Amino acid sequence: MEQINFNILAFYGFAGLAVISALMILMSKNIIHSVFMLVLVFLSVAAIYIITNAEFVGVTQIMVYIGGILILMMFGVMLTNRIDGGKMLTEHRRIIPAVLLGLGLAFVFYSTLQTKFPLAEFGPQSELDKSVTETIGINFMTHQLVALELTAVLLLMALIGAAFLAGSKFEDKK
Repeated sequence: MEQINFNILAFYGFAGLAVISALMILMSKNIIHSVFMLVLVFLSVAAIYIITNAEFVGVTQIMVYIGGILILMMFGVMLTNRIDGGKMLTEHRRIIPAVLLGLGLAFVFYSTLQTKFPLAEFGPQSELDKSVTETIGINFMTHQLVALELTAVLLLMALIGAAFLAGSKFEDKK
């Protein structure tokens, strides 16, 4: 009897959850339900990243998409829903072109995977002794330190500018 590889089983489980949640986003008429299904898609993709030893990308997926963008979308949908008081429903239009486009993309992916090209070329085992997160951290704090600091200053300037613009508009309304 062959031994079960739980990484592969978890990969297929999370991939299936992502696909089912994405299909439920398409089929749902309620926007709130669609946003919650999008949370499941993002969590499934983050779990796939973590299973495949890309911890940094998985945690970034959770922090950026779930922690920032998706919460912003949720508040936007909820506040928009409260303005006019009615339920926000979507209409399913252009289903046939969407299905044809999806089948075309599936064919392209399938034919590409049949050529048996190597998806990743890994270096010698000595280069893989550190985790991905540790390698990125060491790279940022040694070779890429100036770029990291410039990015931090740029993001700080954007935050100060956004706060200034929001504050000046708030003072004008008083």
